[in-house]
Amino acid sequence: MHIRSGVIAALTLLAAGPAMARQDTTPALDAPMRQVFASPAVVGYMTAPTPKDGALTGVWTWMFLKDAIPTGADTLALEWEFDCAAHTGRMIRQATYRGDAHMTTAPGPAALSAPAAGTPGAIIMASACATTPGRTRPVANAAAARTAAMAALTAPPAAH
Repeated sequence: MHIRSGVIAALTLLAAGPAMARQDTTPALDAPMRQVFASPAVVGYMTAPTPKDGALTGVWTWMFLKDAIPTGADTLALEWEFDCAAHTGRMIRQATYRGDAHMTTAPGPAALSAPAAGTPGAIIMASACATTPGRTRPVANAAAARTAAMAALTAPPAAH
């Protein structure tokens, strides 16, 4: 339960940033991706890591929420860059969506920092910097990821 409430709090803070009402047209935003985490409240997908300037690695993540945050967004797309050797990263920008309708795009913090353990940033950094590919089956794009995430978020709880 602690991770779930931490993820929801982090997502709410991310979505509360200043809005720049424009659609993000970066091609990597909607690319093949793999599931990197799931909880009863949010399912996260990540594009394949790509090399950037110097020692940096870039990825996009999509976080599909079971319930919308106060702004009305139920989906967040976040562009990240990580320095895997230094174990630091930053969110470059975030886009919020209601369904597949773009709502806002806002910049992230300018400086690289070490994400706190258990946060979405730490989970994404571990996946982006992993030397072996993820074990989940890839999906073609954000629409396919949204469909799979919504199926997971609305499925009845598994019996134990």
